[in-house]
Amino acid sequence: MSAAPAYNEDKGGSAGPGEPEYGHDPASGGIFSSDYKRHDDLKAMLDTNKDSLKLEAMKRIVAMIARGKNASDLFPAVVKNVACKNIEVKKLVYVYLVRYAEEQQDLALLSISTFQRGLKDPNQLIRASALRVLSSIRVPIIVPIMMLAIKEAASDMSPYVRKTAAHAIPKLYSLDSDQKDQLIEVIEKLLADKTTLVAGSVVMAFEEVCPERIDLIHKNYRKLCNLLIDVEEWGQVVIISMLTRYARTQFLSPTQNESLLEENSEKAFYGSEEDEAKGPGSEEAASTALPARKPYVMDPDHRLLLRNTKPLLQSRSAAVVMAVAQLYFHLAPKAEVGVIAKALVRLLRSHSEVQYVVLQNVATMSIKRRGMFEPYLKSFYIRSTDPTQIKILKLEVLTNLANETNIPTVLREFQTYIRSMDKDFVAATIQAIGRCATNIGRVRDTCLNGLVQLLSNRDELVVAESVVVIKKLLQMQPAQHGEIIKHLAKLTDNIQVFGWEKGKDETM
Repeated sequence: MSAAPAYNEDKGGSAGPGEPEYGHDPASGGIFSSDYKRHDDLKAMLDTNKDSLKLEAMKRIVAMIARGKNASDLFPAVVKNVACKNIEVKKLVYVYLVRYAEEQQDLALLSISTFQRGLKDPNQLIRASALRVLSSIRVPIIVPIMMLAIKEAASDMSPYVRKTAAHAIPKLYSLDSDQKDQLIEVIEKLLADKTTLVAGSVVMAFEEVCPERIDLIHKNYRKLCNLLIDVEEWGQVVIISMLTRYARTQFLSPTQNESLLEENSEKAFYGSEEDEAKGPGSEEAASTALPARKPYVMDPDHRLLLRNTKPLLQSRSAAVVMAVAQLYFHLAPKAEVGVIAKALVRLLRSHSEVQYVVLQNVATMSIKRRGMFEPYLKSFYIRSTDPTQIKILKLEVLTNLANETNIPTVLREFQTYIRSMDKDFVAATIQAIGRCATNIGRVRDTCLNGLVQLLSNRDELVVAESVVVIKKLLQMQPAQHGEIIKHLAKLTDNIQVFGWEKGKDETM
């Protein structure tokens, strides 16, 4: 029992004025449960000659950073150990410095010669970490040193170091845009790299620094297509997005060509305008396809891109699947674009955040290419557990997919949705019924009759939305709906909607 008072006395006895106190968080435990002297202990451990103590101190410091604790006051004690011969200590020191080098720039500059020596270290992790720390020091005076370091790292034997060099390029460009020409030379060199580890990082650097220099991609296009399947998921997204932009500017569009085959008036214009601008193979395809009305002949490089990205529709990463879907939507012939529908529907089983992004894209795609999602109509039926924003997006998709064949099924679905307790969703459903009635003439009367019945609903919001939609539908063909207008006139006195009386009177 005597230990407790001693602990409390030690805990609060020697705190200097303005000195922060640590360890008062009852939720903290383990190595973080003691008092504010822990930082003094860490500094003492870092000042010893024993590598084991230094390693233990660095482990604790990195753990503090991982838990969101502020360890910036330890910077002077840590940076002194950047020259430590123990490789494990040195790795952790660089992890710390990457985190705080930008905040403690003056102190970091004092050790810049040590970082430069680290660039020559036999260990690839140390070389990469030294470059990462250098690029984190946001001081214009060291721009020449950073440029030299990036150029050397771009020629390094280790692909990991070359990858780090690619990551450092956008940082240097944001610090000094005047270095753009030299950085483009480094990017050009790294684009020729044949390792999958570097590909994604250098393409990101290309997109950040010189996206207009599309000529840099020409000689590396096939290599990037072939490497794509083995690149990490983050790199796949970056490369696919870049190749989509590249292909849309360099190849003949399959969808435009299909419309040209149908309209003679556009053939000559398109052929004369585009033949000069397209890449190799496209001119020949245009000359053979247009005059003789032969089937579209795709450029072999265009086909290579589609063939190598198609397997990625099975990726576990939703971002990769979305990137491939975007590519196919813009670049695939009409007969092939349907393969993305199944992959996108699969993503609807993911978390609500993923569903939201996918549905936004499906809603846009279904406007232009409705046919590819029609077989999956039931996948867009709304569940009671769906969040409101998901419900409204699914409604939009169902409205886009509605046609003469499936409209009875869609309207039956909408009929059940109107009984939902989610009022915003009910209002959106009534608006969706109005859009279906506008787009499909043969169900307009059916929809009008159903909306008129909703005017007897006890819910004010349902009545209000119904009035607004009925007004829009009646304005389209007022002469053909005299009976409905008379019926509405009889209901005028019975419709009581707070805040909507003016709109109701205008409608009547």
